Amino acid sequence: MVKIEIKPENEKYTLDELYRIIEILRSPEGCPWDKVQTHQTLTKGMIEEAYETVDAINKESTPKLVEELGDVLLQVIFHSIIGTEDKAFGFDDVVDGCARKMIFRHSHVFGNVDADNAKEALANWEQMKTKEKGFSSLEEELDDIPSVFPALLKAQKVGKRIRKAGKNLPESSVNNIKSSQNIGKMLFDICQEAEKQGIDADQALREYTEKIVSDAKRG
Repeated sequence: MVKIEIKPENEKYTLDELYRIIEILRSPEGCPWDKVQTHQTLTKGMIEEAYETVDAINKESTPKLVEELGDVLLQVIFHSIIGTEDKAFGFDDVVDGCARKMIFRHSHVFGNVDADNAKEALANWEQMKTKEKGFSSLEEELDDIPSVFPALLKAQKVGKRIRKAGKNLPESSVNNIKSSQNIGKMLFDICQEAEKQGIDADQALREYTEKIVSDAKRG
C-alpha cells in the first residue's frame, strides 16, 4: 500500500501533487489498470471527457464543469507521463509548446499587428496558424483535418478550406435555407430517410467528404 497525504476539504492539492499521484498510479506499486494504459488505449477517454466538459458548460453546471475540467487535465498529465516514460516528451514540453503557440498566434497582442475586434483577431489567428504550420498546398491543409472529427464537423472544415483556397465545390442541391432550424430539419429528415433505407448517414457523409477531398487534391 502506497502512503499519501489525505488533505482536508479546506486544503487544496496542487498541480505538482496531482502529477505525483498519477506517477504513483503508473508505478510498479500503483494501479493494475493505470499501469498498462498507452496513448492509444486512452484515446476514447480523451474524446469522452471533452464531450462531457462541453455538456457541463451547456448545462451551466459549475460543479460538473470543475469535475470535467479535472478529467481533461488528468488526460493531459497521463499522456505527458507516458511520454516521459517513453523518453519522447514531458509535461514541460506540452506547457512550453502551448505557451509559444499562444504568443505566436496572438501577434495582435504580443506583436505589431492591429486587431480592433473579435473578427479581426480571429482572422489574424487563422493567418498566423497557417504560417506556423507552414502549409504550402491545399492538400496539406486538407490532410491536417483530423480523421476522427465528427462527420458533420469534418465536412464543414473540408468545405471551408477548399473555398478558402479558391477551389470550386460541387454545385449545391440545397437552396434558400433561411434558418438554422430549417437546416436542422433537413439534416434530421435525411437521417430518418437513411435509416429507413438501411444507410449509415454518418458513414455516408464521411465517404462523400473523402471523395470531395480526393477530387480537390487532384485538381
